[in-house]
Amino acid sequence: MGQRVTAITSPPLKTGARRLAATLGMGVLAPGLLALSTLSAAAEPNVQPGEWEYTNVTRISTGGQAMPPQRDSHRECVTAEDIANPELFSEDMGDCEITDKTLSRSNMRYSLRCTSEEGMTSTMTMTMQFKGDRVEGLMDGKMTTPMGEMNMQMNIEGKRLGSC
Repeated sequence: MGQRVTAITSPPLKTGARRLAATLGMGVLAPGLLALSTLSAAAEPNVQPGEWEYTNVTRISTGGQAMPPQRDSHRECVTAEDIANPELFSEDMGDCEITDKTLSRSNMRYSLRCTSEEGMTSTMTMTMQFKGDRVEGLMDGKMTTPMGEMNMQMNIEGKRLGSC
């Protein structure tokens, strides 16, 4: 896809932490858009450290036409420090506003509304389930662009492969 909804800056996280945030957040629309407040120890996600493989399947449609599904897989070493990092889920929101959010040890749900300087708007709802050695999620997004309304749905699966 390649287009960003809005310019986002992010703190200097190491690669594993950035990938985890992007995968659990909005990997395709704008990495790092996931903006939850600092996590307390009780709300730390039930994600085991180790080598993880993530698979995202993205479907995009606009004007009644659908693009073929896009599949993206990558592997990443996720450490206990990555998971406990209070900066992991607290990146700059830019022109976005969280309209709803809940986070517990076993799941997360949030909704965003973004408006860019160019006048494009987008809304997104994300749900994730944290299952220790697996994560599953669904992201639904709608964007208003100069080409018309664009709908995007991303299915996210992650599994722990073992130690790094």
